[in-house]
Amino acid sequence: MRSLALLLPLAVPLHAQTAILRQGDPAPPGSVGQVVSEIGLTAVNQTNGSACSLAIPYFSSSVRQLWGSVRAGAGAPLRNQGIVGNYAVGLLDLQFGISGAGTCYSAECAEVGTTQFGRDSLWVDDVLIAIEGEPAAGSSELWTFMAYPGITQDGNPYFLGGVTGRPGPPFPRNGLFFGTDPAAVYFAGKTYPNLPSPLSGQAVGSDFGFSAYGTHHIAVLDLDVWVVKDGVIAIDGAGLLLDGVLVQESVLIPPSVGGVGDAWDDFGYVGIAESGEYTFTCDTLGPGVSDHVIVRNGVIWAREGDVLDGETLRGWIQGASLNENGELAFLWSVEDAQGPNRQALFFENEVLLRAGDAVDWDGDGTIDPEVTIVSFAEGKALSLAPDGTIYFVATVETMGFLFEAYFRLDRDGTLGESYCNANPNSTGGTGEVSATGSAAVADNDVTLAASGLPPNVFGFFLTSETRGFVANPGNSEGNVCLGGAIGRYAGPGQILPSGPDGTFSLVLDLTQTPQPTGTVAIAAGESWNFQVWHRDTGAFGPTSNFTDALEITFTP
Repeated sequence: MRSLALLLPLAVPLHAQTAILRQGDPAPPGSVGQVVSEIGLTAVNQTNGSACSLAIPYFSSSVRQLWGSVRAGAGAPLRNQGIVGNYAVGLLDLQFGISGAGTCYSAECAEVGTTQFGRDSLWVDDVLIAIEGEPAAGSSELWTFMAYPGITQDGNPYFLGGVTGRPGPPFPRNGLFFGTDPAAVYFAGKTYPNLPSPLSGQAVGSDFGFSAYGTHHIAVLDLDVWVVKDGVIAIDGAGLLLDGVLVQESVLIPPSVGGVGDAWDDFGYVGIAESGEYTFTCDTLGPGVSDHVIVRNGVIWAREGDVLDGETLRGWIQGASLNENGELAFLWSVEDAQGPNRQALFFENEVLLRAGDAVDWDGDGTIDPEVTIVSFAEGKALSLAPDGTIYFVATVETMGFLFEAYFRLDRDGTLGESYCNANPNSTGGTGEVSATGSAAVADNDVTLAASGLPPNVFGFFLTSETRGFVANPGNSEGNVCLGGAIGRYAGPGQILPSGPDGTFSLVLDLTQTPQPTGTVAIAAGESWNFQVWHRDTGAFGPTSNFTDALEITFTP
């Protein structure tokens, strides 16, 4: 495969379905290897941070990296393979978790100076939580593996862990573990409320989830019974009962839940919020044209054959993600004029994107019609952030070549109202300022972004409650679009480089808004204006310029 994407720089996403990391992109700064060769799974957190796993070829093999940001904004390497303390941390697992308190990941590792290689381990940043061969969960049993890790916003890791009762070749049993001193939430052989039997030796699979701060959890568990269909849904330590009936494979679905004479079968993607709202997907033992369903808060919310946003649902559900607002994004094939099984990305009951649709490939905020989605990656390559932004992995086709990419989809575009046209800068185009996040003061979640700037120049954001207009101040090539008391985001870390793609972004603290006499807190009902001043080169040498301006009206 020829890598056309090598010519394309990494970009800060601004609009629509935008590729933010692509197969063939230069490896992020500080990485070994040359280019990104593979995109893996995704994760988000409660500060609207997002990340993905990726692979970079290195000599005859490849290394994995976790890339992204723990807050909304531009991405960077979060974890690399390498030496951590007294351990050489090797191949990172594809699934991981991010939070304001750290990145949780599992990896093969070896203690430096020993001959023990390939020991599975679990980490939060540089802190070792568990390692194969060491005592597990305060017992004499030994860890054998750690998989499918995640982390709560306040720093508690959770993962599927295996243990064995003796050294040597393992005869593992598994469980779902939680905390920096891991304790079993569910464990093989244990009996839990509402369940007719203990759990099997492989008590937990890959389908489980915790709410943002670990108040609630949901999991698909496996019963120790001599039947093929032995899976159940459990929430907060007990089997889930709907209309008094356990949600168990081969058990009839109550009509009050949406059953039509069919039975539960093959549970899949699960999610739960701090509010207790939850979802899970499953097949059912019903007719093949209507046997896949999404359950939300105790009822079947969507069933194969239903029509959502004018599209008929067909086939299986390929991914689902519930955020802390109880909102749901999911992948489900649809039947339309282009065929019976066209992948579609939904938010709630709205179709946002389909296989065959074009994307913004170069990060300039506009759709590139020659770059179209071939397929969406299934499973945990789909994540819905609290602000409603959707992150996903997809394969695209351009000029006859296929590339993987990590995408951001902004459902509602950007915040605020643009005004005051900018003058052209040295690129021949004009600079723009935009914002994403929430206009609610209580959320304190606004990220400003500048685009269309000259490459590799410095600039900073300005703000005022007043609109205005001053042409070419101080012999600048641009115009100031603010009036009244103008504050500058020019403190430590706030004077920003535009980089090779002419963009930068800044996460605001709405309680610390700069003004000439200090900082103030933005209040609900106020309208604030934002603009960017930046360095530039004019016809007679170094100069400066300004972007257009943006006004945001804030709500409670």
